Amino acid sequence: MTPINNSRITWVDSMKAFSIMAVVLYHTPIVPEIKTLSYLVCLPAFFFVSGLFTNTKISPKEFFLKKTLRLLIPYIIWGLSTWFFWFFGSSRYGSSVENNIEWWNPLLGLLCGKGEMLSQNTPLWFLCCMISLEWIYFFIRRIPKQWLRWIIIACLSIIGCIASHKGQNWVWEISAALIILPIYSIGAEYHRFFKENLNTLNSFILISILVMSSLGIWIGYLYNNDIKLYVSVIGNPILYYLTAISAIGLLFSTSLLIEKVHSHLMPLIQCIGQNTLLILCAHIPTFSIIKGIAFICAIPLTFFDSTIGCLVLWICTFFILVPLSSLVNRYCPILLGKINIPL
Repeated sequence: MTPINNSRITWVDSMKAFSIMAVVLYHTPIVPEIKTLSYLVCLPAFFFVSGLFTNTKISPKEFFLKKTLRLLIPYIIWGLSTWFFWFFGSSRYGSSVENNIEWWNPLLGLLCGKGEMLSQNTPLWFLCCMISLEWIYFFIRRIPKQWLRWIIIACLSIIGCIASHKGQNWVWEISAALIILPIYSIGAEYHRFFKENLNTLNSFILISILVMSSLGIWIGYLYNNDIKLYVSVIGNPILYYLTAISAIGLLFSTSLLIEKVHSHLMPLIQCIGQNTLLILCAHIPTFSIIKGIAFICAIPLTFFDSTIGCLVLWICTFFILVPLSSLVNRYCPILLGKINIPL
């Protein structure tokens, strides 16, 4: 396997692509069974992959400028812009009216970094969680002894699980960050092993991983399916971590198997995987745009409540955002946090 542009690892981009596909599908009104399965597999791989490429051998100032701002700037821009979109449009319809959401509530949610309050664009909670998670691990990595780091990681994850059990959701998604910290840390602590060795696995091992991972996810679906990480709800912690690790194994093995068997699909998958930030931030307003076009074309909006309608909404979102990503990268990279700041 060859890294893309000598700097990217193809199975990493593929895992990100499949993860964001599951995220977008989850946010459609798809049938509950598919929605649950989508949520079980969509997030763990993102955190694992982020851990693979963390860089803690820099100063806190450099870390803030190189890592945090790359997430904080899109969070603020997309949070405010979609709030205006919400305030002048969707706040007058649907769940916003039913739940009597005040105009200032999403802005307060944006300030506090709480996904449950981000009515204008709930997926932005992920950026809050990543910022908190990266800073937590940044300071843990300063500890020279790896065994001591893992003890601290375990203790912090237990605190996160206790917060989950008590129904607590802390500001800036810190409780969710503590829960997912072990998954992120596995990627960060053993990044060299994963980058150098996983792409050498043969098809038999990959199929074995795929089967075992599917079994782990099925167990999570049957016995621990009420998971909502954005409000720090994970159900049984043991089953949650089993499902999270299984989701990573499933997407990893699927990524490499597709690369071996259907290499012609890889350019599209890679393109999606390299633009997950834009898709994450923009897919909710894109849903509204697609529904608006359908309304103008006299297509009843109830169509999007059906399974076929959800799949059409899902596919059209990628047809819009994937080509748009090249324009954003070229002409408005600040939407993706790409700015040059002198250190």
